Amino acid sequence: MKKLSVLIFAITATTLLGCFGCNTSKNNSQLVIPDGLELIVVPGEHWLGKMKFLFLSMDKTPQVAAWIEDGDGNYIATITVTNRSAKKNWISSPKQGRPEALPVWFHRQENNQNAGSIDAVSTATPKGAIEARISKDSLISGNTYNVYLEINHSFDYNGHWTENNSGDNGQPSLIYHAQFTAGQPFNLSLTPIGFGSVDGSNSGITNGLENITTALYIIKSAYFKGD
Repeated sequence: MKKLSVLIFAITATTLLGCFGCNTSKNNSQLVIPDGLELIVVPGEHWLGKMKFLFLSMDKTPQVAAWIEDGDGNYIATITVTNRSAKKNWISSPKQGRPEALPVWFHRQENNQNAGSIDAVSTATPKGAIEARISKDSLISGNTYNVYLEINHSFDYNGHWTENNSGDNGQPSLIYHAQFTAGQPFNLSLTPIGFGSVDGSNSGITNGLENITTALYIIKSAYFKGD
């Protein structure tokens, strides 16, 4: 009877841990659209983490979103986003999901993107590189656009971002950015510029990387390419 109770508890705990973005998918994230724009994200040394819950040890993968805005800051389209954030599929979480996981993307797309389009680009977080493509049909040739990448690990605590001041996040979501001109060929490296709201309350980006430590090593590099 004791063995059966332990087994049931282990299965229940494993299920509940899914609410924090644990995923063991080995497939790359890829939406192939001919004649499009391509995002490549190369995992860093902290891409995969381990999360312990009592006697269980689980792989922990990050939440990721990438999107395009025009030169005036208007949201254009999502390039890719992880399933849990896109579908708000967090067990034992509020109806609105966990906006603190990817707060900048969450708020900026909330009133501009229909659910069908988000579903089309959402994917499980892979253990390998992310390769995602999106059509450039919605862009105006000659206009300037911004591409953003937001990434976050649950429970990524450090000396500044602790359980007492950062909830389940630990370090807040990290924001990468690059700017490009539509209609011109480019191959850009995205660079970290700041971080999102740790409580998920708004879409603002705090400039600078002060007190950010291991979050800087979730990815090794990110590139955005266009013909």
